[in-house]
Amino acid sequence: MELRKRRRMRLFSIAATFLMVFSLMTPAMAASTDMNKKLHHSLRDSNEIAKEKVSHRLLDSFKDENMVTFLIKFKEQADTEQVAAAAKQQADAANLSGKQSVMMTRSAVVSELRLTSLESQQNVKQYLEQQVQAGKAKDITSYYIVNGMAVTATKEVAEAIGTFAEVEKVLPNETRQLNTTVVEDAVSPKSQLANVEWNIERVNAPQAWDMGIDGSGTVVASIDSGVQWDHPALKEKYRGYNAATGEVNHDFNWFDATAGRTTPYDDNGHGTHVTGTMVGSEPNGNNQIGVAPGAKWIAVKAFTAAGGSDRDLLAAAQWILAPTDANGNARVDLAPDVVNNSWGGGAGLDEWYRDVVRNWRAAEIFPEFSAGNTTLTNPGGPGSVAAPANYPESFATGATDINNKVGSFSLRGPSPYDQIKPDISAPGVNIRSSVPGNGYEGGWNGTSMAGPAVSGVAAMLRQVNATISVEEMEEVLLNTA
Repeated sequence: MELRKRRRMRLFSIAATFLMVFSLMTPAMAASTDMNKKLHHSLRDSNEIAKEKVSHRLLDSFKDENMVTFLIKFKEQADTEQVAAAAKQQADAANLSGKQSVMMTRSAVVSELRLTSLESQQNVKQYLEQQVQAGKAKDITSYYIVNGMAVTATKEVAEAIGTFAEVEKVLPNETRQLNTTVVEDAVSPKSQLANVEWNIERVNAPQAWDMGIDGSGTVVASIDSGVQWDHPALKEKYRGYNAATGEVNHDFNWFDATAGRTTPYDDNGHGTHVTGTMVGSEPNGNNQIGVAPGAKWIAVKAFTAAGGSDRDLLAAAQWILAPTDANGNARVDLAPDVVNNSWGGGAGLDEWYRDVVRNWRAAEIFPEFSAGNTTLTNPGGPGSVAAPANYPESFATGATDINNKVGSFSLRGPSPYDQIKPDISAPGVNIRSSVPGNGYEGGWNGTSMAGPAVSGVAAMLRQVNATISVEEMEEVLLNTA
């Protein structure tokens, strides 16, 4: 009896011990299971987030190619507006001249942009350099005008980049267009002034010339198909040409983002035509085709017959902020007063270039954009105005004809940001200007032809007041048009 009692007690004790041990193990096992679940969910969430960051259009493009060029947009953005405001305050406190104040502001903006990109891109850059060694990536380009990079790499690399916390988006390298139509053998309307084109007279440029206001002392730039620099209407206006000595220096005055050629050229004609409308006229007074014939011009070629890729356009935009020489040395003091953009993408939200425009503005560079033309994919109508012209920060130009009617091809607002666009319209139908081969051609139609007229007027405003802000320039243009 006693023996059976002791045996039952020992079994009970063993059972109790087992229950106690099991009860101690169960929470640990549960915690371990929970940890595994959380890890699984975390990995799944990370993969889902990475997939959301990588453009589906980009992923589809890998079906045909092993390696594809794409863009990386980083989350961190420099507050250049605040940096510019602080620089202006410091310049005022130091009693610097207006020109010195602008230079100090531009230097501060570029420095902040460079620092931001350097810090936030270093991990991805290190990863990509490793992939170059492994043969999975090539052609890495870093930008600071937007905090971004371009690279040609495999699908595996593109998806891996999406897992980096500092990366916002991985995007395809898309192509933008110069939308212009040319009517052959078109008869250009006659102006009441000899040798002055009707569109130049229409914006009252000759009246400003009579007051001594022709853009002298200012610099305009274009991002386009290039320029025939020695065209009779443009040669003496090129900043790289010294009329007194006949010497030519293309450093800081020309940049070819498409092929890297060091001498300006235009294999399309569009850029030469646009530049002519900004500044063109011959030394003897013939062919007064430009609104601001006293201004100097510089240019970037970012467009070929196929269009302009995002990769090239970002390089072009960065050069505008701080022009470089053949060795890549940058000079913020040689940035232009105005940049003309007679190009665009599609309608709707596409914010890839928005930081470009914001940073130009912070550096007091006037950002003129053509509103865009109707195409097969964008037939026009309400809300059709194209990006980047539709950004709140862009100054968008529509096109009018000789009867002051809006051109049938000129895209309309409102913008996706519920703002009136275009901001202004200018002559853009049957425009005559310079073309490669030392000649001139009329019959050109497009908001591309209207934009440079506004750019020319903006240059005049800078001549009158070297420190006028972009915002003040917009106000004058809107209130007097």
